[in-house]
Formats: sequence, structure tokens, C-alpha cells
Amino acid sequence: MHHPLKWLALLALALAAHAMAADQEPPLENYHSPAVGESFFLLSDATFGSAQPAQVRLEMNAPERLAQVGGVDLVLYRVPEPLAFLQKQRNLHRVVVDNKPAGEGLANTLTHLWDSWVVKARIAWQKLFSGDARRAVTEQAPALKTPTTLRRPSTFEEPLQFKPLPGLPVVQRFRYPLHLAKSIAPPKDLKLEGSSSEFIRPTQGNVFIPLGELKPGLYLVEAIAGQHRATTLLFVSDTLALTKVSGAQMLVWSAHRTTGQVVAGTQVVWTDGVGVLKSGTADAQGLVRLERPAAPEQTYVFGQDPAGGVFISENFYYDSEIYNAKVYATTDRPLYRPGDEVKVKVTGREFKSARESVALADGDMTLVARDPAGQVVATQSMKFAAATGGADTAFRLPDNAAAGGYELLMT
Repeated sequence: MHHPLKWLALLALALAAHAMAADQEPPLENYHSPAVGESFFLLSDATFGSAQPAQVRLEMNAPERLAQVGGVDLVLYRVPEPLAFLQKQRNLHRVVVDNKPAGEGLANTLTHLWDSWVVKARIAWQKLFSGDARRAVTEQAPALKTPTTLRRPSTFEEPLQFKPLPGLPVVQRFRYPLHLAKSIAPPKDLKLEGSSSEFIRPTQGNVFIPLGELKPGLYLVEAIAGQHRATTLLFVSDTLALTKVSGAQMLVWSAHRTTGQVVAGTQVVWTDGVGVLKSGTADAQGLVRLERPAAPEQTYVFGQDPAGGVFISENFYYDSEIYNAKVYATTDRPLYRPGDEVKVKVTGREFKSARESVALADGDMTLVARDPAGQVVATQSMKFAAATGGADTAFRLPDNAAAGGYELLMT
């Protein structure tokens, strides 16, 4: 009588021998490199109430390039200390956060190893039995036949190529099928009397991405498409800030979005986008009066209400709009002395999309230079010519020009 352990040992030796032979088989033809993705534009163009579905706008010229990986990744973070975070930023349209690249990890490596071992194990079992024996078994049990997809390349994941932002809790994370999303378009049957009803031309890749209803607060939206990423701020508040600004004062009235009731105790910050001009707290009437002599021309306010909602004034979003004309001016030197000549070059583009623009049409322009006290020191007329890319002019500073920053206004 033969001992069963002896047969088990012989079977183990046979399997080991065949496994060694299977090691000589060529490995699976697997190849994988991180997705490159496609550059894109990310924007939030409104403040939302807690009962409104929040959304962001994303525009990409070639969204079909993301079809293989399933779309663009969205990560929504909640900012724990909103006002402190906003005041640290030098430009709220270009938020600076501590983003770091992430390694691919071991998931795809383990997938390759597992699939390779499955193939080698199958080959080892095939060599252990004769062809007649295998055919006899598979005739009785067809499910045991070697699948035609045995040597098919492995299916790998596409992990995020950036680590989560430190210090910001993640609210939600998902992959959005941008290549399948419906493009932004005007409502059906929209007809505007006396004007064109085709003022928005739907383009693939220009979409709204829904984020759902969110609790009041400040959020940071991060979008990742392969090696490309972008961020934008998302404000959620049931309080609205109505502003009235003069040359030296900002008046803010805070009220509830739906009821119109006064919201007292709201913290308000007045900023020019670079630093804080003034800050204050709404009184029992919801009013905040902020005084500052010679305030900059472009300013806006943001704040936080007692319920935690974070808002920002509407004019903040004007600089985010890409579908308009923009004029740029550059000078020939960074620093001047009294009596120096200042040469100015003006260019202008009309943006059709996030990455497409055309030169502005020809026209007359006027340039006004103001000194640090707001006094006009020079006025120049120019001819803007698209053929030459813009306009050039020059003016001379007074011999007694005051030291400080000068402002150039173009109309």
C-alpha cells in the first residue's frame, strides 16, 4: 500500500518541474505608461446657495482623447478656514496650493504579476496531462477549455498623477466622462427679437460639471486630466452681498438669498485682489461701511456669514470670463526717472474660447497716464491696427514727476 503523502510529494515535484518549464514561456505583452491627457480650462462663474446644485465649467479642445481613461478626474475639497485662506492668496483666479505629483503605485504591477502567474499556471497544467486526456476532459466539461483571451494584455488602472492637497478635507471624488457630456447650449426654441439667437455656438468639450447641493462654505475644485491639472474656487452661501462703491468708500449690505432678510454679524473683507484694503462686520441692519482714501479702480469684497457660508461679490467673476475682448499694455522699461520718455505698446485679442483668440478690429484708442495722486500727466491718441498687432505710443514724464506707481488707462 502506497502512502498518500508520497503521491502528494510526487505531484508537487511534477508541478514544480512544469512550472519551471513554464517560466521559459514568453511573458504577457503588457505595456503601460501614465496617460498624458489634454490641457483644459476650469472655471466657476457664480456663487451658489445651499439649495442650488453647484457646478463648474470645463472646456477642453479634444475631449475624445480622454475616452480611453474614462474622462477627467474631479476632486472637491472643503476649505476649513475660508477667510484666512482667501487673504493668503495673491490672486484668487490663480489659486496657489501645495500640489505634488503622485507615483503610480503597485496596483498595475500586481495586476501584471497576477495575470502572468495565471498564464504560467495554465501552461503548467497543460504540460502535466497528455493532449488526449485534456480533450477527453474538455469534451465533458467545455468550461475547462483554455480561453482564447488567456494571453490578452492586462487591463490597467489610470490612477491620479497628483497627490491629494494637504490640509483640505476631500468632500467628493469622481471621474467625469467629458467625451460623452452634453455641450453647453442655449435653451431650445430661444429666439431673441432684433438680434441673433445663435450667440452661443455649442462646441464639444465645453460643458458644465454638476457637483450637487453643498453645505455653505468655501470649496476648492481640482480637475486632473493625465499630466494636466487646474483648480478653481467655489463659493456656497445663502447670504448675498450687495455693494456700492465710491472713490473712498465701500458700502456692503448683506441679506439672505431667498428671503431678503438682513444678515447681521457677517464678516466682510474689501480687497483689490492683491491685498486687504479694509475689513469689518455687518451691524444689526446688515450694513458695513469701509473707508479708504484713493481706493483702486477695481476692487471686490468677500466674506463669511454666521452660518458658515462664504460669498464673493459678482464683479469678481468678470475677470474669469474668457469670451470677450482683452487689451494688454507693456512698457519698454520697469522703472523710470522724472523727465524720461515712456514707450508703450498695446495689443488686444478677442477670445473665442479658452485657447482660441483673434486680433481686435481696427479703431481709435486714447491712453491716459495718471500719477500716484491721480493727476493726469499725459494723454495720447492712438490708432489700433490689427495688421500690426496693436498700437505704439510714447509720452514724457514731467521733470517734477512724483515717485510711486503710475496708472495707464485705455479707452
